[in-house]
Amino acid sequence: MRALVFVLCFLSLSALAQPTDAPAIDPGGRVRWGISADLGWHVPQSALTLGLEGRAGYQVGSVLSLYGVLGFTGGIGVGGTITSESASIKVTGLIYGYLGALAELMFGDRFFLAGGPVLALGTLAGVTTGGNSSGQGQLITSWAVGVKPGFDVRLGIGFGRVRGPPTFRRGGFNLALDALVLVHPNGVVGRADLDTNTGTFGAEVKRDEAFTTVTPMLMLGYDAR
Repeated sequence: MRALVFVLCFLSLSALAQPTDAPAIDPGGRVRWGISADLGWHVPQSALTLGLEGRAGYQVGSVLSLYGVLGFTGGIGVGGTITSESASIKVTGLIYGYLGALAELMFGDRFFLAGGPVLALGTLAGVTTGGNSSGQGQLITSWAVGVKPGFDVRLGIGFGRVRGPPTFRRGGFNLALDALVLVHPNGVVGRADLDTNTGTFGAEVKRDEAFTTVTPMLMLGYDAR
C-alpha cells in the first residue's frame, strides 16, 4: 500500500512539474507595407478627388506599428447656381503629392486607428464668377502653390487573414475613412467687381492668405502587417 501511495504521489508531482504551453503572443519586429487607392471630396473648395498611396514601415508589436506614406491626390470640381435674378459658376482644380509619418494602433487584429504629420507639395486653384440682373458682376480667383504642412488621420477595418506563429503576419484588404488636412500658408486671392449701372470697377489682390483644406477619403487597400 505504501508503495502504491508513493507511486501516485510521484506521478502527481511529475505532472505538476511539466511546463504548460504559454499562449502565443505576437512579438512584432518585422517589416510592414501596404498600398491603397482612394476616392474623396475636397472642402471648402468643392472637388471630387482620386488618389493613390504606398506605405512601408515597422511592426513594433501586435498593436503598434510605425510607417511612412507616399501618395498623391488630385481632383476637379465644377458647380454653380442659377436663379431668376442671378447666376454664378465655380471651378476648382487641385493636385497634391505628400509624404507622411504615421503611427498605427490595431485592436483585435481587425480595427485600426492611425495618424501623424504630413508634408504636401502641390497646387490648388479656383475661379468663381457671377452676375445679376441689376448689372453687377464679380470675379474671384484663388490659388496656392508650394509646400503645405498638415496631418492625416484614418480609421478602418482589416478583412485579411490572421496568421499564428511563427510569422504572426496579418495580411489582407482594408477599408478605411481618411482625412487629409492641409494648411496653405501662401495663398493668393484676387477679386474684381463691376457695376455697369454706375460704370465703376474695382480690383484687389491679397497675398500670403493662409487657409486650411480638408479632404475626407474612402480608402481601399492591401496591407501586410
